[in-house]
Amino acid sequence: MKKILYTLGVALVSVSSVFAQVDRTKPPKSLPQSAINFGKTENFTLSNGLKVIVVENHKLPRVRTLIQLDLDGVKEGNKAGMLEMFGEMLRAGTKNFTKEQLDEKIDFLGSDFYYSSAQLGVSALKSQLTPSLDIVQELLYNPTFSNQNELDKLKKQWKTALEADEKSPDAISDRVRKVLLYGKDDMWGEYKTPETIDNITLGDFKNYYNTYFKPNIAYLTFVGDITPAEAKTLAEKYFSSWKKGEVKQSIPALKPNTSGVSIAFVDLPSATQSVISVSNLINIKKADKNYFPDILGNSILGDGSSGRLFKDLREKHGWTYGAYSRFSDSYRRMGNFLATAKVRNNVTDSAAAAFISNIADITTNAPTADELSTKKAEYTGNFVLSLERPETVANFAYNQFCENLPDDFYKNYLKNINAVEAAQIPTALNQTIDLKNLTILIIGKGEEVLPSLEKLGYPIKYFDKYGNPTEKPAGKKASDVSLKQVLDKYITAVAGSRAKAESLKSLSLDGEMSIAQLPQPIAVTSKFSYPNKEITILSLMGQSLKQGFDGTNAITSPMSPAPSADELQKMKNRKGYFNELYYDDTNAKVDGIVSLNGKDAYKVVITINGVQAVSYYDAESGLKIKEESVAGGSTAHVEYADYKIFDGYKLPTKSVMSTEGQEMTLTVKNYQINPKLTDADFK
Repeated sequence: MKKILYTLGVALVSVSSVFAQVDRTKPPKSLPQSAINFGKTENFTLSNGLKVIVVENHKLPRVRTLIQLDLDGVKEGNKAGMLEMFGEMLRAGTKNFTKEQLDEKIDFLGSDFYYSSAQLGVSALKSQLTPSLDIVQELLYNPTFSNQNELDKLKKQWKTALEADEKSPDAISDRVRKVLLYGKDDMWGEYKTPETIDNITLGDFKNYYNTYFKPNIAYLTFVGDITPAEAKTLAEKYFSSWKKGEVKQSIPALKPNTSGVSIAFVDLPSATQSVISVSNLINIKKADKNYFPDILGNSILGDGSSGRLFKDLREKHGWTYGAYSRFSDSYRRMGNFLATAKVRNNVTDSAAAAFISNIADITTNAPTADELSTKKAEYTGNFVLSLERPETVANFAYNQFCENLPDDFYKNYLKNINAVEAAQIPTALNQTIDLKNLTILIIGKGEEVLPSLEKLGYPIKYFDKYGNPTEKPAGKKASDVSLKQVLDKYITAVAGSRAKAESLKSLSLDGEMSIAQLPQPIAVTSKFSYPNKEITILSLMGQSLKQGFDGTNAITSPMSPAPSADELQKMKNRKGYFNELYYDDTNAKVDGIVSLNGKDAYKVVITINGVQAVSYYDAESGLKIKEESVAGGSTAHVEYADYKIFDGYKLPTKSVMSTEGQEMTLTVKNYQINPKLTDADFK
């Protein structure tokens, strides 16, 4: 089963990847810079305070209309998660239409609708604009927020996603980083939990709508095949009856870290690699004189494969698949700086030091002429390409008005980028990035990475996966039991005796696998026959994927990668369902006691034919709770839980595997013990 889980993970990664045959050692040649033309722009304000922006561009017969509230965030408190659900609940039914009727109307039109806690709009063909705006008006004026079934469904979906996030290093890193930057009590630092999701009621959506959906704090943009006169007629028709009201916003000031460079560490024993992020709050706004040197300097540091971080951490050292940095600005509050990478455990300390070294260099030394010209060319190309998207032009217009930018800010954007001189960059970045006060957040396996991190000399503070301060994770303790004792306790726990474990000659299971990227679970059937025949079949929407071994050869289907020679040999060497029956001092050893999910577990290292794997057994119950192995060059983790009795055998009904950034959960509905299986079952 572990092998088929890995295979599916590889297939998902492969399907989602696109490889281009491009020589990335040479930057593309710049095209001649042409004048930036956004189209004719006009603006006006309705009597209710709604500010309207019109960007006229007749290149395509399409119009994008968007209402955007001028909000920097709203504190949710013990209702965190409500804002992310708001858009779905907005279209979950109105005074005149049920959710099903709205869905049918939207599908019929074929227009692209947008709805969130701060936006509502549509992108439609010019011929479909009027009926599309009919729906936008209905959603804006008449939402009922009375669909309890839809809310219950959304709550279930979000709690399922949160369960997956519990073991996701990326999700943990994002959550803890925001807590460290902003604090849990800030609207940008709070996070949703199953409890806050449960607290959300229909009344919360109504209250938010009644409080913040007011035209006098909103912008309405029309972009595309429309004239200002047409836009004014539509704005008056559809949005002039929207009633204005007073909206009070409380936006607390932010304070950057000023406690020096330090490491914030979150111990995640299941981590296959370390997630590193270097961050701090910064003063950056589009209207600042250092804005263009700052963003161009950051691009040289960490924007894409031509950035210094990528070239150093990936191309020079091979520590990661990618390393990047970015600036995020906010016109009302402080922005933030962030540099990130995922690296192998054994180079976590070196990668953290490399981040600080590269940041120090870009804030001290001017970039080379080649770096500067390459990044200016990239910026020009990306900027021009972005203008093909109506939402980009709409966002530019919105930013210009909200942030009180000059009328020619975006028209002169590339001119200002190309005017930046090399010597300006370290001067600007040195003022913006406070090199002496950065937080290096690391989500990783403490047992493997902490000893080397401690040698860097930075103070280390410890946090749990919710950003709460905690104690330093306990290191590995010496084991007081032998390998035989650990294995015997496991066999007794799952089968009662060695004889009964050996009597399990065949097994089949039925269940389903959940994967975040897929809309529905995958049906799973798996079979085993003594000594080494095995097959797993995954089925979804009429398609199936097979993986296994028929006693002589590997079993694969067209989408399944063939096993490596080592993997095939491992299948041949299998001697029964419970591998623990056949481990001994020649191929396994107890490597101490570690803490997993707050419990002590015996760590057993298994080495067969030069291939190493690790199993962890709960010190109290004896049950196997986790396995680690290498397949296809990637480390796979499988955690076992929810053991139940099936015909006298105690077997896991939940297995969660993570590899290559993918997580899959197998839920077993039933095991059949010693069913009659034939060779035909392993085809």
